Amino acid sequence: MTKPKLLSRFHKKTAKTLLTTDHIDCLLSAKHGLERESLRVDSKGNISKKNHPEALGSALVHPLIKTDFAEPQIEYATEARKSIPDTLRELTELHAFTLRKLEKETLWPFSMPSPLPKDSEIPLGMYGTSKEGRKKNIYRRGLGFRYGRKMQTISGVHYNLSFDKCLLGKLSEIRYKKPLGKETQSQIYFDTIRNFNRLSPALLYLFGASSLIDESFIKPGKEFKKLDKKTYNAPFATTLRLSNIGYTSEVQAKFPISVNSLNDYIIDMCKAVSKPYLGYKKYSVKPENQLNDHYLQIENEFYSLVRPKQVPHGEERVLDALMERGVEYLEIRLLDLDPFSPIGVEENGLYFIHMLLLYCLLSDSPAADKKEIRIWRSNQEKTTWQGRKPNTSIQFLGETWNLHEFIYQLLAELQPLADLLDKNDTENGPYSKAWEVQWEKWNDSSLLSSSVSELDLKINKMSFHEFGLKLSASHSQFLREYPLRSEKMEYFEALAKESLEEQKHMENLEGSHLKKNQKPIQLKPLNICSVSV
Repeated sequence: MTKPKLLSRFHKKTAKTLLTTDHIDCLLSAKHGLERESLRVDSKGNISKKNHPEALGSALVHPLIKTDFAEPQIEYATEARKSIPDTLRELTELHAFTLRKLEKETLWPFSMPSPLPKDSEIPLGMYGTSKEGRKKNIYRRGLGFRYGRKMQTISGVHYNLSFDKCLLGKLSEIRYKKPLGKETQSQIYFDTIRNFNRLSPALLYLFGASSLIDESFIKPGKEFKKLDKKTYNAPFATTLRLSNIGYTSEVQAKFPISVNSLNDYIIDMCKAVSKPYLGYKKYSVKPENQLNDHYLQIENEFYSLVRPKQVPHGEERVLDALMERGVEYLEIRLLDLDPFSPIGVEENGLYFIHMLLLYCLLSDSPAADKKEIRIWRSNQEKTTWQGRKPNTSIQFLGETWNLHEFIYQLLAELQPLADLLDKNDTENGPYSKAWEVQWEKWNDSSLLSSSVSELDLKINKMSFHEFGLKLSASHSQFLREYPLRSEKMEYFEALAKESLEEQKHMENLEGSHLKKNQKPIQLKPLNICSVSV
């Protein structure tokens, strides 16, 4: 029996109206942003023991260069730009600036960390003595207690995308018979999120690049194969970063968050950030151990493959910003670092995901109940551990699919969209090129990043540690030689200096440098959670 198509139950009127050459500009218009995390490592490939370099500015207030969980874990955040190449250029410039400022250090190329010390010896990000700085440090201390510091050193790439008002406005008129507003825009994004979660196994397979670990990360069990004295792999894994030993949480799984609408999402998130979890109470013996003992300390602790986002103003909480102004963009969180790219991400992948998001946006999207949310989690666990195993199956809208056949069907349905998006290109355009790269991976699994990394280790007879050090040295040389314009270098240096001055001003203003005046951190109350939504 032939299985039905996946999502190309395109909303009929949507497809008829928008999937034409007359609306190419509208379909292609979007803003793109990137965040990339990476561990600083020393000349031996071990996690750095140095503080965040002062030459990079303040990790607390710098707009583009911060730290993630650990003090040696750099996080870049580009501005939102109108083209993918411009976004990648900015990310490359930030890397080039950084490598010119690092002394005898490089950036670890893999999502799974370099050799790590004991959990308690991994340094938390430090942000100074201001209230905001102390809050960030306490939040990270809480994460360390809840999930382990080693897990928090896992790094990845986040791709932020906002669709153009032109496209959203036309969709609002077609689907809801009303002009675009906060409610309809948010609903369009939540419809897209549900479809993205349904199709995520394909992306976990195609972009997974973390099947290897160093022995210091976890005590390897029977699911791992020993490749050398200190290197292990899970033979069929695609992305251990997003498996049950990575960025997932059994506690959070007990509290499924609805993505059917903005109101449903807010209601569930309000419960998660305000309801105590008995298992976390033990960490509150000291006020500096965690912000609170709730299921989530704050909204950003929620682990998901995609998040609805709105930019908070000042001290505004994330949920209040969402409820006040609606969803502004999507944060795609499932990308592993591409270990073979000096900046951890490559152009073809971003074009492919942009195209996939358009596909999710334009398709019908039935509501998801708690059972389907559990299926998404099950699909994720299967794909992260067994994605490269030929007989692996997943569930999709009530149907059982062989994963390989599922990806084939998705690619088949995306090809016409790729052709349409490239209609204005005289040669093979970027979306078709991106599609072809993924097709080749589907056709030959040895081209998957998870497979290539393992093959390189075998050919070069290297450990994971040695291979990561070799790649990081190669990337470092490329970035140090990257032709960074002098005015750009001066701009980044000025930003670093200004951020340090801003942090100092914050601390002086609060007088929080006097430790005796420091009081336990209290979060700004969530306005939206105190009223009926």
